[in-house]
Amino acid sequence: MFNIPKHKWLLYLHDFIILLLVDFTVHSFSEVIEKRYLYSQGFIGNHLLGDLIIVGLIYIFFAANRLYRYQVVLNRAQHMVALIKAHYQSFILFVFFTYFLKIIDPYSSRLLVFLMFSTLFVFFTISRVFVVPSVYFWLVKEKIIKRNLIIIGAGDLSQKKVRSLEENRNSYFNIVGYLDNDSAKQGQEFEGHNVIGHIKDLKMVVEQHKVKDILIAINNISAYDLQCIIEFAKNSKRTIHVVSELYSIITEKIEIEEIGGLTAFRIRPASTTIYESIKRIVDLVVSLSFIIVFFPVWLIFISIIKITSPGPILYKARVIGRHEKEFLMFKFRSMYHNASTKLHEEKTKKMISENGTTEKLKNDPRITPIGRFIRKFSIDEFPQLLNVIRGEMSLVGPRPNVPYEFEVMSKWQKKRFQVKPGMTGMWQIKGRDEVRFSDQIALDVYYIENRSLKLDLEILFKTIPVVVFGKGGK
Repeated sequence: MFNIPKHKWLLYLHDFIILLLVDFTVHSFSEVIEKRYLYSQGFIGNHLLGDLIIVGLIYIFFAANRLYRYQVVLNRAQHMVALIKAHYQSFILFVFFTYFLKIIDPYSSRLLVFLMFSTLFVFFTISRVFVVPSVYFWLVKEKIIKRNLIIIGAGDLSQKKVRSLEENRNSYFNIVGYLDNDSAKQGQEFEGHNVIGHIKDLKMVVEQHKVKDILIAINNISAYDLQCIIEFAKNSKRTIHVVSELYSIITEKIEIEEIGGLTAFRIRPASTTIYESIKRIVDLVVSLSFIIVFFPVWLIFISIIKITSPGPILYKARVIGRHEKEFLMFKFRSMYHNASTKLHEEKTKKMISENGTTEKLKNDPRITPIGRFIRKFSIDEFPQLLNVIRGEMSLVGPRPNVPYEFEVMSKWQKKRFQVKPGMTGMWQIKGRDEVRFSDQIALDVYYIENRSLKLDLEILFKTIPVVVFGKGGK
């Protein structure tokens, strides 16, 4: 059977065929109206380079606008909007290459550029927006396209999700059955599907039924137990979709990819070795660049801090990092020297135990006048670039915790220490001080399970307005 997520090459092939067809049509037409021959001097070279650039831009911007996601492909309205955006972006960049960088002779290719992009848009609109979804629906209806799905949990929530999946004609999922640890439910039928085993049987069921996706839909469960089930399910090396009120913050704050019309926290098996290596290079390059470019600004704040209050320029905090190891995190000092941490310690412990928001203390008497300014705009965080260079932190990741926070955190919340702490992360751009502690952890878990260079860059870019406008900083 077809495996859609692993066979996006079918859409890539479709797009390439359209590109070839349009290329042949436009070139043939342009020869007639420009009275040129295909093999005239310089013509084929210029057009070949132009064609390659167009193909590259189309693929890049189609991917950037989610045009290889079946959820967008099958939603004609979303598909049309994404198609318009992708064509506009690729056209603008191609014009930049052509007329500003002079990669292609603009005088011989101006008409060709217009014809190529306008014809591509017409062909892609007809084929992708109208033909492809109809073919897909037919393939799903005939069971030619399907993915076997096992559901962990046989309670009310999972039964509700099964009904939604069965009613959604976009869904290519073939439900194998349920797994549940309740012995009383074994062999029983819910919504037309049987409970075929306990959760411990997952590996056997995955192999026996050739399962490609796992849906975990459980509400009446502790965060720790749910995390244990997720970790156990990850051993199956299958795509996991989690639906739970414990992760409701994710569906509220993040644009989640749907599973057959349902919003879910998705975990895909992936190797992080290459990602970690590239991320380290990006961390070093960006950190060194920021230090060099903004060093004059650093000197200004260093001088102001030194003049306005006695004490060291940098504040060195003992924090917990990756693998629960301590290190010294650097900050510009924003408090009076030797200020007590007791007030913050009491508030933090209460916030974690009562699941309060991460809002900072109001009118904190320990903060200096300049400290209030640099904290509001996160300027006090700049010296952490030194921690990034030293390899103790990354530009993006969960925020580090001080030891007295770590002591009162529950076991599942300590999952955030699986990766390097970051200068910015998911909860900083999705709510900052307005986010409750358990939701902050949930956002960190989402990042850990879905981290990629694309997500890192998205977080970095979205951090800029948060810092510039001082949102959530106090």
